[in-house]
Amino acid sequence: MQSAYFDPIRGRLVSALQSFLRVKSAELARVNPMGAEAVRRLLEFSVRGKMMRGCLVHLGWELARTKAAGSPGDGAPGDAAVTTVGAAMELFQSGLLVHDDIMDRDAVRRGQPSIFRQYEEEAERDGSADPAHVGQALGICAGDVAYFMAFELLAGGDVPAAVAARVLGLCARELSAVGVAQMQDVAWGASARPVGSQQILAMYTWKTGRYSFSLPLLAGAALAQGPADRHAVQLAAGLEACGEGLGVLFQLRDDELGIFGTEEQTGKPLASDLREGKKTLLVSLLMEESTPAERRRLQDILGNPGCTVEDLDFVRGLAGSAPVRRGMRALVDDLTARAEQAIRDLPTGSEEARAALRSLLDFTTARSQ
Repeated sequence: MQSAYFDPIRGRLVSALQSFLRVKSAELARVNPMGAEAVRRLLEFSVRGKMMRGCLVHLGWELARTKAAGSPGDGAPGDAAVTTVGAAMELFQSGLLVHDDIMDRDAVRRGQPSIFRQYEEEAERDGSADPAHVGQALGICAGDVAYFMAFELLAGGDVPAAVAARVLGLCARELSAVGVAQMQDVAWGASARPVGSQQILAMYTWKTGRYSFSLPLLAGAALAQGPADRHAVQLAAGLEACGEGLGVLFQLRDDELGIFGTEEQTGKPLASDLREGKKTLLVSLLMEESTPAERRRLQDILGNPGCTVEDLDFVRGLAGSAPVRRGMRALVDDLTARAEQAIRDLPTGSEEARAALRSLLDFTTARSQ
């Protein structure tokens, strides 16, 4: 990602989150001390992230704020409002990750104990009879608080009512889709039935692609208040397509890091996806290309909480085979070409904004974290 473009945006997002959550901490402390404590945990958790979704709101706004005639949209929200919406996206992301860690039983996230695990450790120190349940229950509550605070941010920004309603509706629709896709991911992980590659790619599109990339880009474009002409329609379609492609590429790289990466790179325990039995595209390719004996051992490893380092090495050996590498490479190349074409076809946007989007594509396919 272009540091010169994205780093200042990250700084503004962190400041916006700190300012808003400082107020929320005082408000929720009036309910009980756990309110301020939950806000503190969520702030610390949020600012350790890449802030990619918040940055994409700004990028979508930049790409849309120049009309065909080359002038900014009249009365469009300014940079402060765009930063507020970006901060809301980061709170949504925090809530989703807090809940995701509970469902995947990941005790580590972003190099630190997961939120639910923090609560579990406190419950253990307090002598709780069931600290695991307490940690999960409080983690669910903390994730919910993040969602509700994000919607409050969206509703309270300096944005015209009609534009705010569009952004709120867009977020609600896409987050609902994420929930349904997550249900599918969990159900697949609990089942021994194989899942086809096209089904997995569709799940990736709804769970990661649209939410992580299309949604923030489209929300930023909506803030630019462009006219409802063919350029606006073309831009929205282009951002949606580009976002879906970037998101699936991002998830594919996540799958590779989950097998070949280190805990320092992923911020999560080694082989966590294998232990949860995740039906990733990489696993689907492994099943297709393995011998019957290899397939039987792979099936024994998937979903096994006792998955060992030796098991992980076995999976790494299969994943490094030439047929699997060719299959992944062909898919990545195809998705990359489509995303590049979508960027070229965007009807508006400065060269700086387009270059930033291209740098994000490069980062997505080559990232090590």
